Amino acid sequence: MFLNHCHIFPHGAFPDRPELGTLPELARFMDECGIETTVAFAPFWGPRTKECLAGEEINAWLYRNLQSYPNIRGAVTVSPAAADACELTAEYVAKGFVGVKTHPPVMGFRIDDPACDEFYALAAELGVFVLFHTGVHGGRLVDYQPLLIDNIMHRHPDLKVVIEHMGVSDGIGRGFFDQALAVIFNHGSRWCKGGVYAGLTGLAKPQHRQLLADTLQEAGSQRCVFGLDWPHMDGHAAAIARYEAELAVLRSLRLTTEQVDDVLGGTLAELTAR
Repeated sequence: MFLNHCHIFPHGAFPDRPELGTLPELARFMDECGIETTVAFAPFWGPRTKECLAGEEINAWLYRNLQSYPNIRGAVTVSPAAADACELTAEYVAKGFVGVKTHPPVMGFRIDDPACDEFYALAAELGVFVLFHTGVHGGRLVDYQPLLIDNIMHRHPDLKVVIEHMGVSDGIGRGFFDQALAVIFNHGSRWCKGGVYAGLTGLAKPQHRQLLADTLQEAGSQRCVFGLDWPHMDGHAAAIARYEAELAVLRSLRLTTEQVDDVLGGTLAELTAR
């Protein structure tokens, strides 16, 4: 299995549980769950993260610490609107990072802002995916609704994009799910080769089971990427329990072996191959 979406933190970022989100804990989780490879994001939040990093740039910190974990792949964490976005992305992709993690409401940028076009053009040239958090998370919804991804895809047709969470957040029903699915369909093989993928992180839950089924039916398993949203804020045992529950929801859809293989690593392997 090759799974996406692991948030990594320095030891002590959470004072009441200092080991939470650390690389040794992720390696332990992977070993106990039989997960071969994951994609990790540099720390851009956490109550004491900034203090623990002691001024080190977050992607530099992640790269340095990943050297002991060959089965954990890095993704650049940066706002496409940041002045150093292109510089950081080029540097760490050259060092082996496989994609870019963005969070519009936290990072404070609009997905289709023309000021981000240089960054999107670079990501397309480098052949790495750009992941957008699209679940409702505060901020101006108009700035990160999934429909905006259609605008950047028309300007950068070779860009690879993951619509993470498919526009859905817990407790609000469908959210922007239909927008996300429409963008994926619009950039599918019927009209163009496309490069938009469904990020299933958080979708494999009982309350979202039908949305998960719809995504697999409409987007196809070869456009679906399973994400862990690791760590669980309640710790190691809770993270394992959540993962097993999400696998149970996925398996309840009675997918073929080939479809399950796509969702649990095949699609991500193709997406990150360069």
